[in-house]
Amino acid sequence: MSEKEIVINIFGDEIEACCYDPMTGYFRDGFCNTDEHDHGSHVVCAVMTDDFLEFYSIKVPNGKLTSRLKNIQPGDTLEVGSKSTGTLLLENLTSGRNLWLLATGTGIAPFISLVRQRDIFWNFKEVNVTWTVRTARELDPYKDLLMRNRINFLATVTQDKGYNGFQGRIQEQIEQKRVLPDMNPNEDKVMLCGSMAFNEDLKTILESNGFKEGNTNTPGDYVVEKAFVG
Repeated sequence: MSEKEIVINIFGDEIEACCYDPMTGYFRDGFCNTDEHDHGSHVVCAVMTDDFLEFYSIKVPNGKLTSRLKNIQPGDTLEVGSKSTGTLLLENLTSGRNLWLLATGTGIAPFISLVRQRDIFWNFKEVNVTWTVRTARELDPYKDLLMRNRINFLATVTQDKGYNGFQGRIQEQIEQKRVLPDMNPNEDKVMLCGSMAFNEDLKTILESNGFKEGNTNTPGDYVVEKAFVG
């Protein structure tokens, strides 16, 4: 394994070990360090301008991270790296007019962080968020925030016939022109964060309409989170 660069925390100090029992981290060295090859499903999203860190995660039975994360209490101390990682960054997109943030399940987490940042509204005239969940109850954590924010929000559920709103997958809303009605890669920029099947399906739809995927090296018309988030 090649030598890893030194990672610092938010205070500018060298990051400290998180846990050796069980041995955590992408490199299984006890540190919350990562690199561009990390395609795992453990993602922490936080808005650093708030007075607290907010977590939104599924609980994986016997998961090396989530089994401990669920026990965090107010007042506990966490180490947070200062460098943003992943593909869901505005600089990985080319300029456009409309931003579309399409999520399923806990994939909404990074988008909650994004819509709380001012620069997203400086870069795009319209910001649109879609969130697909199984039942209406799963919308409770962030529904009110999304509805009162300066965005266009559309929620859909797939397994709750009693929900008084849009039913079915977001792909159906695209077919009905409620989402990405013009499908123009020059005007529309897209971020995807959902299950692997969702991401692959949407990638096929976008690329068949001329969209090009972006990454940390080359900005594009859309970006996709590589981790499986459900």
